Formats: sequence, C-alpha cells, structure tokens
Amino acid sequence: MAHELMRHFDVLTQEFLVPQESGLFSRSETALLRLLAEQESANMSDISSELGLALSSTTGVVDRLVERGIVERTRPESDRRCVKVALTRRGRRALAVLQRDRIRFGVGMLERLSAREQQTLLAIIRKATGGG
Repeated sequence: MAHELMRHFDVLTQEFLVPQESGLFSRSETALLRLLAEQESANMSDISSELGLALSSTTGVVDRLVERGIVERTRPESDRRCVKVALTRRGRRALAVLQRDRIRFGVGMLERLSAREQQTLLAIIRKATGGG
C-alpha cells in the first residue's frame, strides 16, 4: 500500500512540479528559501539546525544559492565573526514563483476531486502529518 501511495505522489509531482520553474531548486534549497522568508536573515548554525544538515552541507547549499544570486551573506557590524544569510531581491522573486507553483500543485490535485473528497483528503493528510 505504501509503495502504491508513493508511486501516486511521484506521478503528481511529475505532472505538477517538474515542468515548473520551482523545479530548479533542490529540497534543501527550497527549505532554506522558506526559512529565510519567515526570518529576515539567519546565521549558518541556525540554518543548519533548522534544515537538519551538517554545517558543511549547509555551506554548500548557501554557496550554490549565492552563486545564483538568490541569497547573500553579510557580516553584522555588531559581530563581524557572525555570518548572516538573507534573500536577495532575486531570491524573493524566486520564492514567489516557488509558492505560486506549490499552490498550482494543490489546485491541480484538488480540481480532480469533489468537494467531499477534497475535505476527506485534507483530513487524512492532516492526520498523517500530525496536524490534527
């Protein structure tokens, strides 16, 4: 049953997400963009902790996004040893595209279901993710 469930999730992902611009970001990069959308900036150790990655892996994720102009590193005047990471203007636009594509994904799935089926699906997903 789990195999079939994941196969269907793969089909949905391929159909709704891969052709979209948001497919240009890895799972870790996407998580970092969302984190930085919630916070104005974050230091590397906080990012590592939030993403559940080793500091070296976090550095790699940040490096790739810096190269693409999506995030920038800064050193606050109050503590030059600290490195903060923040979204750039380009990063905020990329995040908006990512969020648009996620909504399109949800709408695409829900359009295929009746109103009752939509409510049932959301209830099941809430329960499966611990959201009540």
